[in-house]
This record gives sequence, structure tokens and C-alpha cells, in this order.
Amino acid sequence: MDIRVKTFVAEARSRFGVFLEGLGFASPEVDQSQETYPLVMHLRYHRGDVTVDTSLVLAYAGEEYVCTSLLWAADAPSRARSVTVGEDTAHTGYQMRRALDKHAQAATDLITRRDRGD
Repeated sequence: MDIRVKTFVAEARSRFGVFLEGLGFASPEVDQSQETYPLVMHLRYHRGDVTVDTSLVLAYAGEEYVCTSLLWAADAPSRARSVTVGEDTAHTGYQMRRALDKHAQAATDLITRRDRGD
């Protein structure tokens, strides 16, 4: 089994959890039901007005990346209901962890700015 598959949930929790739990998010929901290619694993943090969805995608032809999105609730005042925070290559465990670091920081910054009304 690929090391990224084994470690994605733990790595994502360690990076996002520190930031998001301080902003009022509940414990994450994990969707790792797929075990064959193409593989998509999701980790989602929910709060009343927004969901942070980070996923690991491992597909054919070297399509391997981490993607993070913010999904705003339908009643939340927003210009965009969905915002892609980042989509970065994850061919190795190091690249996956680096992408998670970048996405966790960027998602936190966007949510904090939004909460302040900037």
C-alpha cells in the first residue's frame, strides 16, 4: 500500500486540526471508502457556515495531488459558494505534507479574514 494512503488522514488532521479547531470547527469527517484506483480520500471539517474539504487524489498517468476547498453554506453571504484553496502535486510523501501545510495555512487565513469581514 502507498505510504500516502496510509498517512494522509493523520497528516491532514495534524496540520488542519490545530488551526481549525481554534476557529470553531468540529472534529473531522473521514471518507476513505475507495481502495482501488482512481483513489480519492477526503477529510472534511464542518462549521455552521463553511466546510473545509481536503482530499488526496491518486489516479492513472501520474495524476497525484492534494486539493483543498472551502464550501460556504447556501445562506452564508458570499461572493463565491466554493473556493479552491490549493491544488498541489503529491507524487511523494514529502510533497503531500508540504501541500497540506500550505493549504492549512491558506484556508485558515481565508476563513479568519472572512470572519473579520475583510
